[in-house]
Formats: sequence, structure tokens, C-alpha cells
Amino acid sequence: MKYKIILLVVITGLIFFGCSDDKKEDAAKQTTQSGMSSQTHKVTVKEVLQANAYTYILVDELGDEVWLAVTKRDNIEEGMTLYYAGAMEMTNFYSTDLDRTFESVLFVQTIGDQPLAVNPSMGMPHSNIKPQPDADISVKPVEDGITIAQLFENKKSYDGKSVKIRAKVVKVNLGIMGRNWIHIQDGTGNENNYDLTVTSNDNARVGEVVVVEGFVTLDKDFGSGYKYDMILEDSKVIPEAAM
Repeated sequence: MKYKIILLVVITGLIFFGCSDDKKEDAAKQTTQSGMSSQTHKVTVKEVLQANAYTYILVDELGDEVWLAVTKRDNIEEGMTLYYAGAMEMTNFYSTDLDRTFESVLFVQTIGDQPLAVNPSMGMPHSNIKPQPDADISVKPVEDGITIAQLFENKKSYDGKSVKIRAKVVKVNLGIMGRNWIHIQDGTGNENNYDLTVTSNDNARVGEVVVVEGFVTLDKDFGSGYKYDMILEDSKVIPEAAM
């Protein structure tokens, strides 16, 4: 009888830990498919690091430690229980603010202290979805420069060359993959080609007019969902007020 009880305890323990591992594996599968998590994750905060634009959170999920990154929040503390959904993994990600490389970090779209209702169509938090066109933008070209429309119309001839464009900043994502991602519009172009993505080590603020000078690259694939038909790289971004 004694041995039967011991055997029963061992079997019960194996079943319990087996189920726990299955849950971890299922969660991992949900996260790695298409680079996005399609379910709500429940985690416990272990460490919080504040940067200029983002808050980095070390969390425990089913016994595994995971780094999350969210737009800057001051109300997240150690010991909190959080729920998140819509995450994109970046590997070997370098944070310029923290001067630190994360082996893996999940950039999270939605997070809170209450269970979330997940929208299956959630997109990546820093994908290359361009902003809507602003009909009020009308920026004159800089001397010796071109317009966004001219660039799109003749992109093959500009491939690999440096161009200069004067435009208005409509969107900024800081410190992604070791660079800043800036969307500019000058009021030219058509319904498909009106917004230009620029990468730079310089900062910019939404709403200001800048002169951008960078190298044109076609069919650029950075991985992790960052794929562009055309992008301006290694750019200098100078606010018009500073000129």
C-alpha cells in the first residue's frame, strides 16, 4: 500500500510538470508564429529599466524570464501582475539609451494590469505601416534638393545615391534596432507614394519641418517585419529652425 501511494504521488507530479511544460511550449508557439503573439500573456514584473522613450520590463512568465519593451510608463513597479498582447521579438537588440544589448526583447503593443480582450488583427508595434497623408502639408523643396514625389517617380535612378529633401515629420520611433525611424511628408506624391521612411542617429519631433539628407536604398529587408520598397538610410536630419 505504501509503495502504491508513493507511485501515485510520482505519477501526479509528472503529469503536473508535463502540463506546465506544455503551457510554456504553447505560449512560445503563439509568440514565434509570424513574429507576433496572438494571445494574452500574464506575467509578474521582476525588474524595471527606464529609457528616454521606452520602459524595459523583466518579467516572469510560467517560470521563464522575458524582457518586454513598452512606450515609456512611470507606473510599472516590481511585483506587479501585468497582461500583454501583440508583441514582436527583436534579437540582439541594442538600446542606445541604456548602452545595453538585449539577447531578446519583446516590443509590446498592448499592456495593462487587467486581462485584455485580444484583437486577432493586431499589427506589430513598430511595423512599417505608414501614417495617413496629411492634406494640410505643403513644403517647398530645399535648394539643390528634390521632392518625395520626384524620388518615388525616379527611385531606380536614385538607388545608392545621396538625396536631400525638405519635409514635415509625421511619425517618430526612437531607438529601434540601434537607430531612429522617422516618417516625413512634403505634400507631394500620390495616394500610394506620399510618405518616406528615414533612418538616422539624429532625433526629430513630430510636426517640425526638417531637411533630410541620406542614401536611397531599394528593397531593404531588416528582418522582423521591417521591409521597405524604398528607404533613406544613414541620414542627417536638421530641423529648419537650426539652419
